[in-house]
Amino acid sequence: MQFRNRPFDTAPVALKIEKLTVRTANDDDAVKILDQIDVTIREGETVCLVGESGSGKSVTSLAIMGLLPKGALEVAGGRVELDGMNLLDLDASTMRKLRASRISMIFQEPMTALNPVMKVGDQIEEVLDSHTKLPAREKKKRVIDIMEQVHLPDVERIYGSYPHQLSGGQRQRIMIAMALILEPKLLIADEPTTALDVTTQNQVLKLIAELQERHGTAVLFITHDMGVVAEIADTVYVMRHGKIVESAPIETLLRSPQKDYTRNLLEAVPSLIPRDARPLADGAPALDVEGLTKVYDTRSFFGRGRETRAAQDVRFAIRPGRTLGIVGESGSGKSTVARCIMRLIDPTDGRITVGKADIAKLGRAALQPHRKHIQIVFQDPFRSLNPRWKVGDSLIEGPLNFGQSRKQALDHARELMELVGLPPDALGRYPHQFSGGQRQRIAIARAIAMRPDVLVADEAVSALDVSVQAQVLKLLDDLQEKLGIAILFITHDLRVAAQICDDVVVMQHGRIVEHDTAGNVLSRPQHEYTRALIDAAPGRRWDFANFRELATA
Repeated sequence: MQFRNRPFDTAPVALKIEKLTVRTANDDDAVKILDQIDVTIREGETVCLVGESGSGKSVTSLAIMGLLPKGALEVAGGRVELDGMNLLDLDASTMRKLRASRISMIFQEPMTALNPVMKVGDQIEEVLDSHTKLPAREKKKRVIDIMEQVHLPDVERIYGSYPHQLSGGQRQRIMIAMALILEPKLLIADEPTTALDVTTQNQVLKLIAELQERHGTAVLFITHDMGVVAEIADTVYVMRHGKIVESAPIETLLRSPQKDYTRNLLEAVPSLIPRDARPLADGAPALDVEGLTKVYDTRSFFGRGRETRAAQDVRFAIRPGRTLGIVGESGSGKSTVARCIMRLIDPTDGRITVGKADIAKLGRAALQPHRKHIQIVFQDPFRSLNPRWKVGDSLIEGPLNFGQSRKQALDHARELMELVGLPPDALGRYPHQFSGGQRQRIAIARAIAMRPDVLVADEAVSALDVSVQAQVLKLLDDLQEKLGIAILFITHDLRVAAQICDDVVVMQHGRIVEHDTAGNVLSRPQHEYTRALIDAAPGRRWDFANFRELATA
């Protein structure tokens, strides 16, 4: 694997953090969120700050930018030096002048960072308005130039577009353009690729590296994805509980991590090596999909419209005890297929056979008895669990609806808690009292409370840290072994698919372009689109668990 080999030791220091401490504010028993951390970033260098959720990564970025939430967190000591200035000593007005001009930030979710009622061109111009006095014509010229630098297509059209009219990757490019238009000395990127599919993610990473080369920018890249780290980092700092536990050049860290925590993080990272497929079970498929098609007819006020084929002639079957993964980019039709199968939306055509019943055309009343046979786990458990209900109430809702007594349902709920690795007393708590990984375990427990034949997991681990992700994947694997359920696993991460799937379907523009065992699809792909997805997967050449490059690299 080719790592970047540039002599940063002699480059000038762009940012130096010394013994930075951040604690909770207005609290007699203040808790340290950051505990005397030291980080050095040189000009042209990419430093990756990695760690699990709650380790302090994002708090570090907010402290640098002077954006700590007032009344909640406060700096309790240390220095953050940029151009010889301690940023912690500057007043709010001076920090506003430095943001975008000398130090800039790309946030994780562009749709929340961009103003939904302003055209994106105007939003980029707003940065120039705040820091320059350029005439209107020169401002637009600068904006068009930076939009071209970030490789946006049809820049004149996009200049006049609103955020909702752009794809996720295009919105992230707008954020990058806003961050770099004044050529800051330091760029902070806080999880900028987490929500993107692999090909868009790969494009954004290459774009940041290209612009860094052109402008000599120092980059602080915050992420929990070690695959991304392997692709872009020069130096890595590993955080845990607000402390730096290890730092090293990327190659040293990947080949010989020194701390147990770092080794555990790396061992949890999924690789593209497919797992051994389970044997085929005898009997009929638990789920059989034939000719599934979903067409959206978008009509204007005047009756004109066009058809969008979100899914077309989709066919596959899953036998009990096996997992079939559907992979592809955003917009490929993965989630549309999952929602049609769950009958959360109505398919336009085709058959969906669960057990012996075709549920594709059933009305609401006729569908009700069949819902217990197929259940779903969504991407974000906090949004899928009722925040006002105790966990126990969420778990017993389904069984109560199907005639179980409250006592039977609660007894079963306690068994489910044990099955997913949570204590029985968790039933009396609310969703916000659990971590993200624990909430996803609760969502899985709720789904299997109905003893379904088929479990649909729609991006069920994409929002989780790699260590928690590995735990949830193992949980699904164990549950499948014990209960014999069939799993339909929707994901944009091929590395995750390799760890859990027996068979893989690859979708593009609503159609299946490849369908085979996971071993064949991921090791011997036949379609050029599948090969492009694999080539774009971050860290694809690295066996993280064994701290070595893959032999096929």
